[in-house]
Amino acid sequence: MPHVTASDRPVLWAVEKNNEVIAAGVMAPGGLTVTGDDKALLSDTDENAFLGKVAGKAGDFTPLPDAGTPLEAGEIYAYGNDLVLVRQNHTRTEHEPADVPALFSVYRADADEALDWIANEPVWVGTRRLYAGKLYEATTEHTTQADWTPDATPALWREVVETPEAGPQPWVQPSGAQDAYNTGDRVTFEGSVYESRIDANVWSPSAYPAGWTLIGPA
Repeated sequence: MPHVTASDRPVLWAVEKNNEVIAAGVMAPGGLTVTGDDKALLSDTDENAFLGKVAGKAGDFTPLPDAGTPLEAGEIYAYGNDLVLVRQNHTRTEHEPADVPALFSVYRADADEALDWIANEPVWVGTRRLYAGKLYEATTEHTTQADWTPDATPALWREVVETPEAGPQPWVQPSGAQDAYNTGDRVTFEGSVYESRIDANVWSPSAYPAGWTLIGPA
């Protein structure tokens, strides 16, 4: 049975049947959404990625109301054949959703991973926003305010520092036994990846080939 796996970040989800969205919403961190076998679930923790997955599939989903209608943050509507996400409470204007990014999230093929931080937007624990060139994640559910910027409110936001994927690092001449390579350690050397076959290995792959196994290109 299709389901959305619980996450520590808010998850946007949409139920799809016959290639059209028939229901959509936002799942709070730790929640779980399940649907029947005759339907599919599309979901993502990133707003833009989610809107990209449902692009062109709005079908007869609830259309965006006309100007003058009160809208609430978190609501999802069809606009054309795509979905749009309401970012903050407001009264619908005559502007195109794509022209008012502070009010709506729409799919943008060239968008960054996270949306820019704005004031007056309800956010969940785990919501990610960009502010002053840095990525932040909300640690407390709240509605943003102009004087509560992420850099000034560590009780509400934490900076996300992306850790690069671990992998073989360039071979460096060890200074002694304390930083020598051991069996199984991998390094890159002259464009290739090598794995040490011995402990206390202080030689490069070219200086002592018997101490290394060639794995492949770096």
